[in-house]
Amino acid sequence: MCRLLRALIALALLAACSPVLNWRTVAIADAPLTVMLPCKPDQAVRDVDWGAGRMPLSMVGCEAGGATWAVSHVLLGQPQDAPMVLERWQQALQKQLQLATTIPAGVPFLIKGGLELPQAMQVEWEGRDAKGGAVVADVRWFARLEGNGVRVYQALVLSLGQPVAPTARDTFVQGLHLR
Repeated sequence: MCRLLRALIALALLAACSPVLNWRTVAIADAPLTVMLPCKPDQAVRDVDWGAGRMPLSMVGCEAGGATWAVSHVLLGQPQDAPMVLERWQQALQKQLQLATTIPAGVPFLIKGGLELPQAMQVEWEGRDAKGGAVVADVRWFARLEGNGVRVYQALVLSLGQPVAPTARDTFVQGLHLR
């Protein structure tokens, strides 16, 4: 029995260290966050407007193991805008995933150093990509005070057809550290 348990633990560790998922710690250059990503990340910035005016949304992410692994963030000048922006961000993803008009419920998500907000949550949604293919989004939203403003974040694993392995998802989520 002990051997079987050791073998199962070894298999789980090997799955988390799969050559397809080459984990590395990435310090986000323009935000106080460190993240674990399973591949060499790309970076992009685009403007968004979720009710607090146009603002640059920074993204860091990569594709590995049949999934997109990404962290996005935006700095808001007014901390009181965080709940509205997080809610509109969630609605934008809901629309992108072609979900019904009612957003499925989430579970509260609190990261060490983060703000406790009702909109800071984790969800797993099944939806459709732009081509109509089935996708699963495993998402965390959170926020942190930064100077006189607040930075809001989205950590996302978007996989085709089915969720990623729990060990890989947990490695990604447990690798989120506010600095």
